[in-house]
Amino acid sequence: MTYRNFHAGEVQLQAESGIDTAEFDAAVDQPFRPELNGSEERFINKRTFSVAASIDELFRPWASPLIGASSHLFVVENPTTVRVTPRRIDGDPLFDNLTIHESMGVLYINPAIRRRAKSLGKGTLEANGSITYRMHRMFGLCPKYIFKREHQVADTDVRDGQLPTSSSRLNKTDRIQLGDADTAFLASHSDNHGTDPTHRGGPPGFIKVVNDTTIDMPDYIGNGMFQTLGNLVLDDRIGFTTLDFETGRLLQLTGRGSVLATDPSGVHTNRILRIDIDEVRRSVANIGTWTDLEAYPVEV
Repeated sequence: MTYRNFHAGEVQLQAESGIDTAEFDAAVDQPFRPELNGSEERFINKRTFSVAASIDELFRPWASPLIGASSHLFVVENPTTVRVTPRRIDGDPLFDNLTIHESMGVLYINPAIRRRAKSLGKGTLEANGSITYRMHRMFGLCPKYIFKREHQVADTDVRDGQLPTSSSRLNKTDRIQLGDADTAFLASHSDNHGTDPTHRGGPPGFIKVVNDTTIDMPDYIGNGMFQTLGNLVLDDRIGFTTLDFETGRLLQLTGRGSVLATDPSGVHTNRILRIDIDEVRRSVANIGTWTDLEAYPVEV
């Protein structure tokens, strides 16, 4: 059976979770629209931090921070088009990727009020360094698992001169950063869905380093759409990014994702997302100042 809003991978996981996809499909038809409403336009224009998903020449997904001044990082030009002008991050693949594939997704997020929304579309890199982003799908998301933080963007785009590095394995500093992280962002892709960015959060330690090329993280119960894991059913390539909100150290991974079953009686999850790493990129981003406000209450 064909559904308006869900592809075969999403349908499979919904069925495994006891979700009636036909009923769900009818219920979410309105939120999956291409046009921004007035509230969404105001929300997007004010953002100073968000995350983009893109794919490289090998169709590997990457998650990239988008950082810039309010009313400059994003400018809504019309209900389906946003001008994006992020500060460049040395080593980040977003701009290179968009010269190869236009497929792009943007997660608009304000951690301070636990509000987020996601869009899927195509990005065109312009000569002036901005991105013309045309959306074909836009919808709001729930506030679960977001650590409340307030962001103050840096006045100028001053870089510290540290050169980005890459490797096929995690090093000691990477492992420490992953163990301390309470926030991560994923990127996935399927031809039937697009290139999808999403947020993952939990208490420090929710990301487990299995070994130098493998990490695990719980798939906490969310909205039941299974967009990321559904994409992995069709295409197991996945991107992962986490930031050190104090130092700006950016850790970006791309690899292969798989879903492991765990205790079915778990309060927050009965699945584990495993990522087998293909490439690790490290850099330092000028992320501005972040003030911790409140952790999301997750009992583990």
